[in-house]
Amino acid sequence: MASRIPILLGVALGLAVSAGVLYFYHGGRADPAGPAAGPLLSECDGALRRLVIQYAGEDDDDVVGPTYRAFLRQLPAGIDVHAVCPDEQAFAALRRRVGPTECRLTPVLVGHPITSWSRDRWLALRPSEGEGATLLFSRAEDGAEVWPARKGDQQVAGDLAAALGPAVRSRRSDLYFDGGDFAADNETAFARPSILLRNLQRTVATRAELIDSLTGALKHSVVVLEGAPDHHVGMYLMPVGGRTVLVGDPKMAQDMLARTEQEASAVASYLPGGPDFTEATVASFEAVAEQCRVAGYRVVRIPIVPGSDGRTYLTYVNGILDERDGRRIAYLPAYSFAGSLNRAATEVWTELGYEVRPVECDACARHFGTLHCLVNVLQRD
Repeated sequence: MASRIPILLGVALGLAVSAGVLYFYHGGRADPAGPAAGPLLSECDGALRRLVIQYAGEDDDDVVGPTYRAFLRQLPAGIDVHAVCPDEQAFAALRRRVGPTECRLTPVLVGHPITSWSRDRWLALRPSEGEGATLLFSRAEDGAEVWPARKGDQQVAGDLAAALGPAVRSRRSDLYFDGGDFAADNETAFARPSILLRNLQRTVATRAELIDSLTGALKHSVVVLEGAPDHHVGMYLMPVGGRTVLVGDPKMAQDMLARTEQEASAVASYLPGGPDFTEATVASFEAVAEQCRVAGYRVVRIPIVPGSDGRTYLTYVNGILDERDGRRIAYLPAYSFAGSLNRAATEVWTELGYEVRPVECDACARHFGTLHCLVNVLQRD
């Protein structure tokens, strides 16, 4: 028996090491005890209560500062905005840039590098009991191995859970995704098709298995938008309530710009390579509209100008929606050089019953995202 002790100890040690490897492989720590996660938070239902932005510091100010100032100064009292910053100096710089606000802007100081793109970091899930949120984050961030700020982004959900107490917790998913890969109302989560490429034969064996996994995690029907533009869903689609979605229409924008030579020139100069109104690109937006119709949604079209680089968009769906005091409000991207497009987009939203509050996005749009990409919604009432 004594001779077997080293063998048994070796087996036990091996099992312990294996368990530790699996533990770190699946996220580095076990989920804390708490209420079960509920469904994915809707983009368009309920009053905004808690928002999260990220501010990397003054080096990023020219990109995001004008948009933060325009947005935060329009928010009413009663909304808490948690500003994730690497340190006190960064938060002080943000506070100076934004100036006085009615909303409450409070820091979450994380002590490590981050980017300023909050939306992709996590998805907010409502607990079944309605006591707070679960922040579901990706299995890993793209580029985290070589990009310190993106490695820091990978920690933000945990940072928020630690800072905001037991009503907020974080959970690592077994799947690879960006938060921007989804846009949802209270019933359906519309998903970017690249979610398939990122996970098939890596985290799941089949498309059906992936859909089942997403349906279970998000507690929504999931529609993967096959043939959609290769961009985050919120850049070209937004649920607006009443089983209605807004979908970008490049052809509508092209027809408008054909009547406004000066604006057409300004738009062409702004977008790398100019606008992309090719048949293939228009067809990708039409594919989104048709799949939404098949899913039982009313589709309303709105002008959008995709750039020829495939990344830079003049989009009017990538905003933040609010319902309060009997009103529906759309904080909407706007561009200083695109007055006709701005007005046409405002008319579409107004006809849907929204009060439009424009938010300057000239600078951040050059970096492939606008307002919705910079602001994550943590809680709605």
